[in-house]
Amino acid sequence: MGPNKGKRTQAKLMLNNLWGRFSLRNFGLSQCVITDNPAELHKYYNNKSIEITGLDELTDEILLITYIKKRDWIEEHNCSNVVISLWTTSAARIHLLRAMQKVVRTAGCKLLYTDTDSLIFAHPINNCPLPLGPHLGELTDEYPSHTILEYCCGGAKQYGLKLQRKNQHGAGHEYVLKVRGMTLNWDVLNKQGLQYNTFKEQVLSFAKTGENNPIDIIYP
Repeated sequence: MGPNKGKRTQAKLMLNNLWGRFSLRNFGLSQCVITDNPAELHKYYNNKSIEITGLDELTDEILLITYIKKRDWIEEHNCSNVVISLWTTSAARIHLLRAMQKVVRTAGCKLLYTDTDSLIFAHPINNCPLPLGPHLGELTDEYPSHTILEYCCGGAKQYGLKLQRKNQHGAGHEYVLKVRGMTLNWDVLNKQGLQYNTFKEQVLSFAKTGENNPIDIIYP
């Protein structure tokens, strides 16, 4: 058996999309329709099952209607099954808890961060408490060719890593930055000043002084 990154990516997409439909949210999702027909606009205005949330004039003759379905008119999806969804989430959390327990119960290890299906922890060299593997349910090293030199976290789903490639001590450092709800594109990182070092400075400053000095990010 050999690794196939293309098939792995495809399988992961199918798993996340299809399995997630068991608990797909069906209320508060906006829908849009584009029309140039006054009769169709009148039909949406008189539809008691929806609430129009936006009406945008695209041209002199074309409108964009945005609406949501009212709660009393919501119908369950054909694939909805909360029991399967809850069981899957619970089983995954138990699996994560067992991994966390192995880390905190191993001498010299320190648990730093956890997410839905991942952990960041420090461990002595050649004494990793969690076995790695390529199969379903096994853990993988997210950065196998790097050494993590620094870790900085500002809260849930917002952390940064300072990395260095193994066996390349003369090479420059590489950085990973994750901030929930933000797209960290080239403009944000290079022109607006949100980088690992500035993120780290903000976290440490808040921990010491309790003062929040936000970095304002503007998306065009």
